[in-house]
Amino acid sequence: MHSCNCSKPSAEPQPAAAAPRRAEYVFVAAGLILLAAVALRPSIRGNDGVGHYVYLASLLRGGDLDLADDYRAFDRLKHYPYRFRDLPRSPCTGLYGNRFGVGAALLWAPFVFTLRILPWGQPADPAMTGLTRPYEWAVGVGTAAYVFAALLLLYRRLRRRQGPFAGALTVCALLLATPLGFYALAHGSMSHGVEFFAAVLSLLAFEAAWTRPSARRAALLGATAGLLAMIRIQDGAWGLVFAAAVCLRAWRVPAAAGSDGRITKGAGIPRLLKHGLSFAAAALLAFTPQLAVWKILYGSWLSGPVPYLDGSVAYFSPWPRHALEALFSERGGVLAWHPVMALGLVGLCSALMRPTQDRPAAAVGLAGFAAQVVVVGSWSAWWAGASFGNRYFIAALPFLAIGLSRWLENATPSGRRRRALLVVLLIFWNLGLLVQYATQMVPREDAVAWSRVVRQNLTDVPRWLWHRIFPG
Repeated sequence: MHSCNCSKPSAEPQPAAAAPRRAEYVFVAAGLILLAAVALRPSIRGNDGVGHYVYLASLLRGGDLDLADDYRAFDRLKHYPYRFRDLPRSPCTGLYGNRFGVGAALLWAPFVFTLRILPWGQPADPAMTGLTRPYEWAVGVGTAAYVFAALLLLYRRLRRRQGPFAGALTVCALLLATPLGFYALAHGSMSHGVEFFAAVLSLLAFEAAWTRPSARRAALLGATAGLLAMIRIQDGAWGLVFAAAVCLRAWRVPAAAGSDGRITKGAGIPRLLKHGLSFAAAALLAFTPQLAVWKILYGSWLSGPVPYLDGSVAYFSPWPRHALEALFSERGGVLAWHPVMALGLVGLCSALMRPTQDRPAAAVGLAGFAAQVVVVGSWSAWWAGASFGNRYFIAALPFLAIGLSRWLENATPSGRRRRALLVVLLIFWNLGLLVQYATQMVPREDAVAWSRVVRQNLTDVPRWLWHRIFPG
């Protein structure tokens, strides 16, 4: 009997350990499918796509950052209503400007430059170097690879705290119930996929720096913050939030507590300076490629994209006058179009009010989201142009994932089933909105009555799908 009883404990942990591995294999298979799917129809799209990619196109064609020939080439290829060659030139350097960061191009570079040395990366016309379909595939596959890696890292983190079910459903919701899936696969050149990757790295670096504070971990967080800002300049708001968190943590945790465990007044000042300077130095070092690009294009390391923005019709107001519209408007309000993100905010608020492991991440996530609302709400183009939903909040998704997974898990068994069903319904809701956007049932830039959006999601979208599946 003793041998029988002793054999049970060794056998019981095995299924629990195997379940996460099986879930990871599912994610690996899904990632490979996504990579195959994105390779079918990738392209360099719109002002954003060209702006983020043109750095690589220029380096491939001429080995410099004189964007004139590349803008003209894109004008011949894309036939947009606007022309890139009409953009302003810098009076200091005579070069065309570019208001988009260089971070996405740096992350795509391994995929693009690997293609350059392969036979199918050599176009028959040298003037088309960097502009042919294989290079568009390289960008699309690169974006999908970064998104899949980020989702896997995020899932592993969520699984440890909230379990495999909540983690898996949350990751699926990020991909299918927010703008992420669309900008990871259909519009991979618009940098939001690699932005999400950098945001996940920032989340993980923040939690490491908060849990085990050190100058090295503060520097790692600074580097990820610098990368995030280099991909989308407006995401520099997250860097300010991370910097405040690092300084607060360093102030509250002294280098050496007394034998009674009490914190001596002022003991955290040396650590605050050390960690704060480590964060700032690493962030600046990571952001140096962007400073160098500004120096080349505009003649000043600290010019920013201002010379380019001088020729833009968009502008920033001194206060977030469009904040409520950015959140709730039918024109692209992020919570109106993607209500699953509101559930993430609810979960973060719940975590903030309880002394849990997720409380620091909840505080930073809410502060970062609020900072994004201020930035986006201050911009005259707050609806993000011809955007699916509002893509400006994608950097907040990793933190919202923590809130959503907590909201899914912290309920009774029957409550978890109801909450999971709601998330599944919101996935179908978002996919319906995507069909409306893709088929232009709704205008991509102008306001539309919300009653029309709801009606089309319930009637016109199912009818459209039926005729696509069963033509005739």
